[in-house]
Amino acid sequence: MSQRSERRGIHVDQSELLCKKGCGYYGNAAWQGLCSKCWREEQIQEDWALAEKLQREEEAAYVSSHSSSQTQPPQSHSQHSLATFSKFEEKKTNEKTRKVTTVKKFFSPSSRTAPKK
Repeated sequence: MSQRSERRGIHVDQSELLCKKGCGYYGNAAWQGLCSKCWREEQIQEDWALAEKLQREEEAAYVSSHSSSQTQPPQSHSQHSLATFSKFEEKKTNEKTRKVTTVKKFFSPSSRTAPKK
């Protein structure tokens, strides 16, 4: 048998294990070499950037849709939404009237009961 020692497995230098941002913590290959702290900070920055981009796009779409609808509103859509709202209001009024009538029945004297002496 020989006296030389054989090293088996994966050999990685300590500097390769540390976080790529140099914070001193150990990185993770699944997080592109960043530690959990730096990874979260990266994700938060990316999320903020995406949120700002989406906000700008949404504002631009809102402005363009309202500027075009104010210049020439479609008649059929306007009439349809007005008719739908009228039906909604009619149903709500009927429901409220029915509930009021039911409550009044509970508190009004009934003709079936004999008067108390």
